[in-house]
Amino acid sequence: MLRHIPFSFLLYVLFCLNAQLANAAEPLASIEGELPEALKTLVEDVIGEAEIAPRSLSQARRRVTKASESAMSVMRSQGYYGAEIDARVIEAPASRDAATRLPPHPVLTITLGPQFTIGSVDIVYSDNPPDIAQKTFDTIKLRSGDDALAVKVVAAELQTVNYLNANGFPDAKSSKRKVVVDHNLKTMAVTYNIHAGQKTRFGEIEQIGTAYLTKSWPMMVATFKTGDEFDARKLNALSSRIIGTGAFEGAAATLSDDATPNNDGTVTRNVLLNVEQGAINTVSGELGFSTTEGSGIELKYQRRNFIGNAQTLTLSSSLKTNQIGFGANYNIPFAWRVDRELDLGVEMAREDTDAFSGDRIGGSALMTQKLTENFKLGLGLGLEASQFEENGLKTTAYLFEGLGRSTYDSRNSLFNPETGYFLEANIIPTYNFGEEDGLFTTATLGGSTYRRLSETLVAAGRAKVGTIFGGDLSTIPLNRRFYGGGGGSVRGFGYQSISPINAAGELTGGRSISEIGAELRYKGEGPLGFAAFVDAASVTEKERPDLDDIRAGAGFGLRYHTSFAPLRADIAIPLNKRERDNAFQIYISIGQAF
Repeated sequence: MLRHIPFSFLLYVLFCLNAQLANAAEPLASIEGELPEALKTLVEDVIGEAEIAPRSLSQARRRVTKASESAMSVMRSQGYYGAEIDARVIEAPASRDAATRLPPHPVLTITLGPQFTIGSVDIVYSDNPPDIAQKTFDTIKLRSGDDALAVKVVAAELQTVNYLNANGFPDAKSSKRKVVVDHNLKTMAVTYNIHAGQKTRFGEIEQIGTAYLTKSWPMMVATFKTGDEFDARKLNALSSRIIGTGAFEGAAATLSDDATPNNDGTVTRNVLLNVEQGAINTVSGELGFSTTEGSGIELKYQRRNFIGNAQTLTLSSSLKTNQIGFGANYNIPFAWRVDRELDLGVEMAREDTDAFSGDRIGGSALMTQKLTENFKLGLGLGLEASQFEENGLKTTAYLFEGLGRSTYDSRNSLFNPETGYFLEANIIPTYNFGEEDGLFTTATLGGSTYRRLSETLVAAGRAKVGTIFGGDLSTIPLNRRFYGGGGGSVRGFGYQSISPINAAGELTGGRSISEIGAELRYKGEGPLGFAAFVDAASVTEKERPDLDDIRAGAGFGLRYHTSFAPLRADIAIPLNKRERDNAFQIYISIGQAF
């Protein structure tokens, strides 16, 4: 008797059994017909699913009607305007027992037909055509012969308006487009209806809002000059740059409604710049714990934009088990040019670590030039006076140094990067005028990379090499030598514990360093995350980095992700422990390790 039962019904029975076994959701309708796999998947995604099978024939019919309408919209969006959809409901044979009878099942059988193409594309202006009408048409990516895809038709309309907005026409907008489908020729004719508006030039910048700004500062920050043709991208860049300084709560730039006619037929409209100041003074604190790096508190006070140039004064202090310090930094984000930044800083500290103990005070000035969106080059000068104890003797140093720094940063986040790269190179020629006078130069090259492996996994890696060349080791103050170990180096080893050791068992620091680290980070839907990591480093007295004495550590960590940065807790063990090393180390801080 099986030959009297429709084959589609047998498929339906198998489908229902499989759905029940898998406890899966019920498709709103099954799709039949010769469709490309990608198109079939798209149709299934659009028509959606139902939590349970239809309870009645009328409910099944409503579902198949809704699914048919959704499927037809997909066909048209993909250019199949001649597609035919047979919507039906498969019912179980009436002879079956009512208790075991399967529910009715909606089915769509789709016959595609040919895919329509674009026949013609026109732009019609409701006012006078702009002087860049032909260039505007040449910009859109829709031409006769293209597949008649809805996404291309909509995108071309957006491209038209955006091109006009970027080339002098701030009021350009579109109205309802006209689309005519010819079923005989299998083509679609598209006509865009555009209002271009008056060609406009930038006027003066009028500053409104609660923030105080010096009169010349907004024009210096802007990417346009008075009299330039309007460009919506440049207008948006103005507010983005101001927000990017971090000194203000918000910024928005718009055009004034008032227009002044020009002799060339254009009009000039001033820019209304609304900048909201937000908090001028803020105080923040950070607690940190480490078994060797020093535990304690760091406090920070910031005063923003107090003379109207978006500058920030930061006063910081630290009270930790291995350091007591104070520092001040004055940052000008746009130092007389929009692509330059100036940092002036002073710092004084008393340090008492396993490697050295003593006092230091210093200051620096660094000018950073932005060469590209990601690449920066910095040059500056520094001074430092220090006194540290070595071999039972206190040695005083007076340093004068040049600062050279270049960075490439494409990370998507500062505290919790998931993609991108960070590269940094430093070269610091230094002359010591102190008791052990002489010239030495410190050079370092390091970087980190981040890659998202899946929605929940991120792989991160870092590497660093450094050398100090010129002068004797005694010329280089203890705090300027290389050390490894700790939360930002090799976790599992104590802070600065990876170092050459003299005959008295004291850590002397090295002239070269090699470091590498890798971390796998997991974060699901909630705020909790986890990490597994391995780090390694070698520090030697030689000028050239080598791998004579590699120390490695490994461990795992817990991350609690907040809106601004993850809270980090790591536990690590040394893989090749020395007698002087502890069995494990614990680190608690804010932000990822690198």
